[in-house]
Amino acid sequence: MFSKLITAAGLIAAVNGHMKMKSPAPFNPAGLNNSPLEPDGSNFPCKFGGGYSATGGQVNSYALGSSQTLSFIGQAVHGGGSCQVAITYDTNPTKNSKWKVIHSIEGGCPAKGVSGNMGDSAEADDPFTYPYKIPSNIPAGKATIAWTWFNKIGQREMYMNCGALELTGKGGDKANFDKLPDMVVLNIGGAKTIEGFDYKFAQPGPSVEDNTKAGTVATCSNSGCTQGDTAPAAPAAPAAPAGGAGGAFVTDEPAAPAAPTQAPSAPAASPAPAAPAAPAAPAAPAGPAGSKMSGACSPEGSFNCMGSSYQQCAAGTWSVAMPMAAGTKCTGGQGATLNIASAKRSSRVFRA
Repeated sequence: MFSKLITAAGLIAAVNGHMKMKSPAPFNPAGLNNSPLEPDGSNFPCKFGGGYSATGGQVNSYALGSSQTLSFIGQAVHGGGSCQVAITYDTNPTKNSKWKVIHSIEGGCPAKGVSGNMGDSAEADDPFTYPYKIPSNIPAGKATIAWTWFNKIGQREMYMNCGALELTGKGGDKANFDKLPDMVVLNIGGAKTIEGFDYKFAQPGPSVEDNTKAGTVATCSNSGCTQGDTAPAAPAAPAAPAGGAGGAFVTDEPAAPAAPTQAPSAPAASPAPAAPAAPAAPAAPAGPAGSKMSGACSPEGSFNCMGSSYQQCAAGTWSVAMPMAAGTKCTGGQGATLNIASAKRSSRVFRA
């Protein structure tokens, strides 16, 4: 059934390449290929082995509490799937390292609304990016950061790329790190995911992006996956996410705290009638194709195409402009879908 969903371009991409992490910067990017972990887990963690190790590459220096962006290279997104961002304080991780999850993306990772693959380029930038936040209450110091991915369509695989990490700022308590959930490990010599489902995590942690759809969900842990949503409800999102470096869908300033309620004054002899409530400010109107938007937006998840870049409505506010992948452009201005076209292919549509 699922083979009918995979595009012809996707079939080519399945042979020619997969995905790899762009940000955070991985160890030795020139030596990192885009394949998954070996099915027997022999190069777990981080694809170490065969000359590839925890050396080289840029150190990701992140302040505790800062907002960051997860991004990728490649077009073989295998219908999306689910991802996690995890940290260990081991600078040369081994199979015995303790990985703790700081952010889970349930469904729609590393692409949203895609039934197969996006094309056949192993070097094109993935247009989808994912904001996440570094916890503010864990220890500072040297560490390793990892991205993991369980693909929705195709062979049962686990992807894992890692990079050097230095956490700066006033360090928190190690107990706060220990309370975070363990990273999920599947499809490498043990339990497996179920093809064709959006995966929720039994213990996703306090920071979750939920892109799952009702009726297509399986809940996964280190013991395997079961059909249906049995994961705990995601914590309520704040009124506006905290701003920070690189957050593609993050506003620049946090929401101002509500003013404290004043004690009521003594009633007047003839109280004046209450002033009528001001009408709610309308959402930002749709602009012409090619125009950058700012401020309030509606509906949530909609896109604004500017040709060589695009924005998305998140938390009621337009994101920063994000570049399209090399060799592609978007068309159509604002809408619920992002129409992607290239000189060699007809348009492809990605839904929010």
